[in-house]
Amino acid sequence: MTIEYTHPKLGEEVRSISGYYIPREEHTLSYNGRDLIYVTGQACIDASCCGAAAWGYIQVPGFLIRKHIRGGGSTPPVSEIETIQDQDTRSNVKRLLLEEYPGAHIEIW
Repeated sequence: MTIEYTHPKLGEEVRSISGYYIPREEHTLSYNGRDLIYVTGQACIDASCCGAAAWGYIQVPGFLIRKHIRGGGSTPPVSEIETIQDQDTRSNVKRLLLEEYPGAHIEIW
């Protein structure tokens, strides 16, 4: 499935009711001749009645089809992405990322 992906503002804290997350870096990974886009960051629960926690995360929107189709400047750029539907591909991508980022929580769209 193809979606439009709005790139996050790196280094900018995004607050929620129980904590926040900070997207730190955006990367691409070559996988079977295609570029896979992913974002690394940190998340923290610091305002929950159930306790506190922090962890590293990786968001994997999918394969980059067209980069920065609009936006830029004061507006976040938007790219065209193909989400990863195939379970074998999802498993392989997760394995590759965990080799580079052990212990990170990985979310594949």
